[in-house]
Amino acid sequence: MQNFETILLAYDGSEQGRIALRRSLPLLSAGEVKTHLLAVVPLTGAVAAAEGFYTESMYESERERVEKILAEGVEILNGKGIAAEGYLRVGEPAHQIAKLATELEADLVIVGHQRRGVLARWWQGSVGASLLDRLDCSLLIAQDASVET
Repeated sequence: MQNFETILLAYDGSEQGRIALRRSLPLLSAGEVKTHLLAVVPLTGAVAAAEGFYTESMYESERERVEKILAEGVEILNGKGIAAEGYLRVGEPAHQIAKLATELEADLVIVGHQRRGVLARWWQGSVGASLLDRLDCSLLIAQDASVET
C-alpha cells in the first residue's frame, strides 16, 4: 500500500466533521504529509440570495461562519503540530471537494459521515456517495466508532 502524501480533509465544523478530523490525526501526522483543509459555503445560500429568498447580508453572514469554522480546523491541526493549509470554496460540496482534490493532486480525501434514514439520504443525498464517482484518489469516510448501528 502506498503512503498518502497529500491529504484533503473536508471540514464543516459539524460533529461528524470533528470526528473525521480527530480520527484522521494519525494519518495527518505520519511522515511528510501535505495536509489541506476545505470548508464549503453551500451554493444554496448563493442561489437563494440571487433568487431573493434571503439577503446578501445573510449570505455574507453564512460565509463568515464557514470562514470561522475553517480557521478553527486549521488551528486545531496546528495545535497538534500538523501544518495545514485552509481553503474556502463556494458551491455544491461534493463538486468543490472533488475539484480541489484534483487541483492538489490529493492521494486521499477524508470526509465525515452522519447516519441518516433512507428518506433523508434520498432527499438530501450523501457527499461521500457523490464523491465516489468524482475522485481519482482514495476516499476515507470517518465516523464515530462508538455509534450503535
